[in-house]
Amino acid sequence: MLKSLISFVLLLVTLQLYAQEEFTMAGEYQGKSIYVQNPLSSDKINFCTQEVYLNENLVIRYPKTSAFAIDLSGLNIGDPVFIKIVHSEDCVPKIINPQVIRSKSKFHFLNSSADAISLNWSTGGEIPAGIFYVEHYIQKKWVNIMEVQGKGSFESNQYIMKPDHHTGDNKYRIRYIQRDGKIFYSRVFVYFHDVEPVSFYPTLVTDKITLSIITDFEIHDSNDQEILKGRSKEIQLSNLKSGLYYLYIDNRKEKFVKK
Repeated sequence: MLKSLISFVLLLVTLQLYAQEEFTMAGEYQGKSIYVQNPLSSDKINFCTQEVYLNENLVIRYPKTSAFAIDLSGLNIGDPVFIKIVHSEDCVPKIINPQVIRSKSKFHFLNSSADAISLNWSTGGEIPAGIFYVEHYIQKKWVNIMEVQGKGSFESNQYIMKPDHHTGDNKYRIRYIQRDGKIFYSRVFVYFHDVEPVSFYPTLVTDKITLSIITDFEIHDSNDQEILKGRSKEIQLSNLKSGLYYLYIDNRKEKFVKK
């Protein structure tokens, strides 16, 4: 009994330790590094920041200090800067000097939003041949869901796209890459999709799984490696070996067993 209780407590501690959120910021290198305040997590033992990425490269892991610097000196003046900080969900690190990478380019997002039937964003200061990438936060990572050619007007540009929301909170952001390689991000915007969650049956599968609607899905094996993906209402699984599998639908993970 005591052994089981200890194992349960260790599991809770592990889950708390690895519960993560992230925030991002982007701009241009202007000769100065970024400084970050790094508070303690709610356990008062571990610090908030878990990982820091610079232009998608891991540069800092679990800094054990209340403040730290993100060294940008390996960049050239004017190079794009994209910083992602992965942190505990019960606290948020703070960028002390965000102004040092604020872009001096004239491109800017005017607005970005989502509703039940559309994703909308507007821009100013575009130059021809830029590309927008619409990103959806799915399974705790940003996923590129569509690519849109920029209209290229310097004055103003309006974009409207049809979304494929999952149940509950849907987080989106827009990534814009100019023809010169400079990268810009919109703010993260959220739409709550108040519909019934996608359901499925059976959990003990003979030859197929049936979903309640046509939707995107992924099938993973017992090691959580992807083996099948698609978009359908019926998933044919007669060729799978017997065993435990995972079904990813509607931004959630479900278990099933193949007989």
